[in-house]
Amino acid sequence: MSATILLVEDEEILRSLLVEALSLLDIETAECMNADAAIPLLEGPNAFAFVITDISMPGTMDGLDLAKTIWARWPHLPVILSSGNRVVSHDQLPTNASFLRKPWTLDQLHQAVSKHLPK
Repeated sequence: MSATILLVEDEEILRSLLVEALSLLDIETAECMNADAAIPLLEGPNAFAFVITDISMPGTMDGLDLAKTIWARWPHLPVILSSGNRVVSHDQLPTNASFLRKPWTLDQLHQAVSKHLPK
């Protein structure tokens, strides 16, 4: 099933890798470099199946702040948080959120994404 997600990742190489990996799962991506750029996309006409965001990013908000904004404004929009230097336990997250630790494997990415794809 085709879906469109919002990918928020400041590292260009990792963002490109994620876009390529997600395309193998028939997932289209809108992408941006930080949470500040993500908010206008979320407020726009696009309907996203879910958001994948890095936690540590430059800008006025990090990925965790972005996730909290999403949960407050769009409570049904799933969020996958990802980080290599911060850990968020699953019991700290709403039911429609996940944590994906970097470095992840394609299998781990697929499992995290599959959980949030529309049925």
